Amino acid sequence: MKRVLFLFLVFAVLFISPCFGKENKEYTVTKVIDGDTIQLDTGEIVRYIGVDAPELHTKTSGPEFYAKEAARFNKRLVFLKKVTLEFDVERKDQYGRLLAYVFVKKTFVNGELVRLGYARAFIKPPNLKYKDLLLTYQQKAMDEERGLWQEKKKDTETLYIGNKRTYILHRPSCPLVKKISDKNRITFKSRVDAIRIGYTPCRQCRP
Repeated sequence: MKRVLFLFLVFAVLFISPCFGKENKEYTVTKVIDGDTIQLDTGEIVRYIGVDAPELHTKTSGPEFYAKEAARFNKRLVFLKKVTLEFDVERKDQYGRLLAYVFVKKTFVNGELVRLGYARAFIKPPNLKYKDLLLTYQQKAMDEERGLWQEKKKDTETLYIGNKRTYILHRPSCPLVKKISDKNRITFKSRVDAIRIGYTPCRQCRP
C-alpha cells in the first residue's frame, strides 16, 4: 500500500503539478528587460532558466561585454511575439520572477541565446532539464568564439574552486569558499575548464 501511495505521489509531482512541464497557454512579451529576462502581458517577469546573459546594469561600472548585443538579440527573438513557457522543478526564484524555458513556436529561446554566444549556460540545480543540450551549445559557441566568447579572459589565479552543489566557480580567496564542504569542493586549473562543463563565475569574487 505504501509503495502504491509513493508511486502515486511521484506521478502527481511529475505529471499533474502545474509547476512542471509545458503550458499550452500563450503569452505576449511586452518588454525585454535584458538578455535573459522579459515581461509578459500579464505583468509577470520571466527569468530564463539555464542561461545567464551579460549584465546590462551593474553597480560598479557600465554594461558587461556583449550585454547590449544580448539584449537586442533577445528583443529580436521575443518582443511583441507569442511565447509559451515550460517549467522545471522550481517555478519562481527568490525575487518572485517566473523561471521558465521560453519558446516562440518551435524556437527554443534559451537555447538560441547560448548557441549563438549571447549568453552562458547557467546550470543551477534542481532545474536541469535541458542541461546537456545547453552545455553542448555553449561548448560549440566557445570553440567558434561566437558572441561573448570573443572576449579573452586570462587566468589570474593558479587554481579555482568550484561548488559541485551550486555549479558556482570561485577564486580561492573568495569568502564563500569557506562555506563549501569537502564533498562539494572541486578544483580547476583554468576558469575556462570550469565554464565548459557548466560552472558560472561567482558574482562576488568575479573570477
